[in-house]
Amino acid sequence: MATTARQVFNLAIALMDEMNENTGATDTTDTKEYKLRTPNILSVLCGELYPYSDAYTLNTDGTRPICPAVETIESTIGLDDTLCTTVLPYGLAAHLLLGENNVMAGFFNQRYEEMREKLKNIPASFEAITDTYSSCGYNPYNNFGRW
Repeated sequence: MATTARQVFNLAIALMDEMNENTGATDTTDTKEYKLRTPNILSVLCGELYPYSDAYTLNTDGTRPICPAVETIESTIGLDDTLCTTVLPYGLAAHLLLGENNVMAGFFNQRYEEMREKLKNIPASFEAITDTYSSCGYNPYNNFGRW
């Protein structure tokens, strides 16, 4: 499943308790400003989370890889689905509420940071380690049984 910005937006609006009370819709006149700000905020947050994503790959030329920008509300997010559905909604909610409700923004930001640290297992590849010292026939560091 490729998570879209709209899915993260829907989760953030639900966390913020801004859904329509009658229909449960998240795309309403009350949330129009939030929806307009969402792609830019998600682009910034995705750049921060990209090194922790399964989608992160190192460039062969040694340059830092860049997460694809979130252009529209319908754009696919370039992070793995776990980060998109468990970390991004809290970060988006925090940024959407800044200046409007700083107490809730602080709560969501704290939760975002907690979840980011919890899921911060940076993907890595396996590489065999060659024992260069014992291959030469002499290894002075393995001769000690005790000091």
